[in-house]
Amino acid sequence: MAQGEASIRVYLSPETKDRFKTVCFFKGLNMSDVTAELIEDWLTKNDLDLPTSQKNVPSSKSKKSEGLG
Repeated sequence: MAQGEASIRVYLSPETKDRFKTVCFFKGLNMSDVTAELIEDWLTKNDLDLPTSQKNVPSSKSKKSEGLG
């Protein structure tokens, strides 16, 4: 994982996971890249009209570190 990236966990049936992995392999694609593109596409279609500051809500880790010191 590159610096500045976060991870998520997705639960799929073993069959769906295997199909996804196989298709990505034969197309020469990275599963994480495809997943990130799918999420970005979904957000483009389903995003809410929130103020910009709320679209990029910091993670709970960032909030905790801001309170220290």
